[in-house]
Amino acid sequence: MKQKIFTLLLFLGVVAFAYAQTEKPTGVIKKTSDAPVIDGLIDAVWDEANVYNIDKNFQAELPTLGDPGETTWEALWTADGIFILLKVTDDDFYPVYEAGGANDWEYDKPELYFDVNYVLDDAGGPGSGSGHYQVAPGFADGLNDGTPRTSGDVSFAFMVEDPNYIGEYFIPFSHLIDKDGLQIDLTANIGFDVTIIDRDAGDDARKRAVWANVGAITESWSNMDDCGIITFEGAATAINIESIALSKSSDITVNNQPLQIAATILPEDATNKNLAWSVESGTGRAKINSEGLLIPITDGTVTVWAKAQDKGYEEASIDVTISGQVVSIPEISLIRNGLFDQVTSTGAAVEWNGTNTVEDGVAILDPNPGGTDFWSFTFTQATFGCNTTDQYTFTFVLWADESDTVDVDFEDSANGYNRYGTSTHEYSIFTATDGSTSTNQSDWFFISNTEPTKYVFDVIFNEKLENTHESCQFMLGKHDPIVHLDSVMLYNNNDLALVSEPVAIPVTGITLTSAGDATKVAEGETLQMSATVTPNDATYQGAWFTVVEGSGEATIDPSTGVLTGVSAGTVTVVASAQDESGIKTSKEITVTWPVGIQQRNMNQNIKVFPNPASNNLTIDLPAANSQVTIFDGVGRKVDEFFATDKRITIDVSGYTRGIYFIKSNDQVTKFVK
Repeated sequence: MKQKIFTLLLFLGVVAFAYAQTEKPTGVIKKTSDAPVIDGLIDAVWDEANVYNIDKNFQAELPTLGDPGETTWEALWTADGIFILLKVTDDDFYPVYEAGGANDWEYDKPELYFDVNYVLDDAGGPGSGSGHYQVAPGFADGLNDGTPRTSGDVSFAFMVEDPNYIGEYFIPFSHLIDKDGLQIDLTANIGFDVTIIDRDAGDDARKRAVWANVGAITESWSNMDDCGIITFEGAATAINIESIALSKSSDITVNNQPLQIAATILPEDATNKNLAWSVESGTGRAKINSEGLLIPITDGTVTVWAKAQDKGYEEASIDVTISGQVVSIPEISLIRNGLFDQVTSTGAAVEWNGTNTVEDGVAILDPNPGGTDFWSFTFTQATFGCNTTDQYTFTFVLWADESDTVDVDFEDSANGYNRYGTSTHEYSIFTATDGSTSTNQSDWFFISNTEPTKYVFDVIFNEKLENTHESCQFMLGKHDPIVHLDSVMLYNNNDLALVSEPVAIPVTGITLTSAGDATKVAEGETLQMSATVTPNDATYQGAWFTVVEGSGEATIDPSTGVLTGVSAGTVTVVASAQDESGIKTSKEITVTWPVGIQQRNMNQNIKVFPNPASNNLTIDLPAANSQVTIFDGVGRKVDEFFATDKRITIDVSGYTRGIYFIKSNDQVTKFVK
């Protein structure tokens, strides 16, 4: 075995563990207007980033990862989030699936750590305190060729050229919420570290290399106080939200009628206009998405809340009256997206964590293979709001390409992974790490069938504590064949009294069309979408319209189907039946650049910053002595001038809010005011 270690002597590794670090390493994250593609390939934009060595041993461990400078991390940021690039030089690539091991964190794997709290030295880590995050997806056999993957809202890809590898990640800022429920403050110091787990074939245990935390206190999972510090270059002092006003066009009077809650935010140039939307049940019930779209469930009154995600701590509320609702079992389910009818841009299930793809409303889970323990492959969702006294029903449909072992449970990671519920079902059995077993817990073990099979389990969450972290987990680490999962539901049995009788004649199909069969709409322009349901004597003849953003953005009137282009790219228009049939259909629409702005001219030869801009905008041009023209979002010329230098700064404080295009030398780029 090649013994290239980060320090010259074992003695130095021991000394590193013997005393706490006196000075934390710091890293500066540069802003980019050209986001790298998450595909495991090193795009040219990474030349802009600072590079930092991962060259310290964790405690007395001796990883074999090459010389200092051969294993590194670098990062860039945009208004949306942070990009991380890892380059790892190894002598023996040995991931969990190759070793046949139980836990991926005991074998080759990178781990990222973030602490976004105002006070960093708080003795907290991802395993013990809010505001601390670990991003640590493992390698998967057959997917280490740059294949983009997701874990929740984090995107990542690995490119392995055995024994070396590249890891590339995108972590949206919306993922990094501090202990007070606020998004990351880009002007503050952020705790950060990288751990590279290294294990060679024949080793008895893992060896770890780190950027900062050498383990004088403990590992970063438990305590991040000795991690390094990162700062975001170019981050402006935040302008906090001072007021939020909510408004609605009407109350809800028709079954399943979506209602968009509008928010007016002041000042208009607030740095972070993201809002946390929630709905509080009164006599009625509803659910709301991250954009403020309210979906009714039962008749009555609800209160919608919108809370600022900055340190202005502003919030606002509005009451909505709901009537005319027909209630179905999926609507009373506490599982979100249990029918898998909402997918991300990469085809994965929204609201679920774990590698998956969705096909025709079915989640496809490929353990690939899992390993020797159930938790080597998990598909999970958290936080349901169950109480400790009522009887609940947990049900799903599952089948597999071949029969194999399945474990499904509700467990509490905040309290020793306790199965915090009890069940009387015959499949309810829990096997501890010491091999002992117990029954009647919220943990069900069974052998999958090859035909779709509905499973129905009773459960009371009578061991739930005040700080319980609710989590439902499909654990397939011992299941090699592909698993198919559908119709996951969890409901309080008392809510069955709310369920209505089925409508007399349900919708069986929907046809979605656009005016003139158009497949494109320009930014700022509108396109009429229409839906026809079958049969023509269905009790509910209408459909509700929503739009799912892809590479572009658009809005749609839920009732009339008028689509408005917002930002160039593709979007998906969805028409859903107004009854409880669950029937829906979709159509992809391309949002194009305004008239006079050709998409083929859009590139990064013109760079702008900051973007969005409030007052001054700096423009880097391809060449000096160039004519510069600025258009608004609908293609109208708003400014034109001659630039004698390659870098110029213009005053945009007088521009109205919106999207603008800069054109010079037949090149175009976009900025937001």
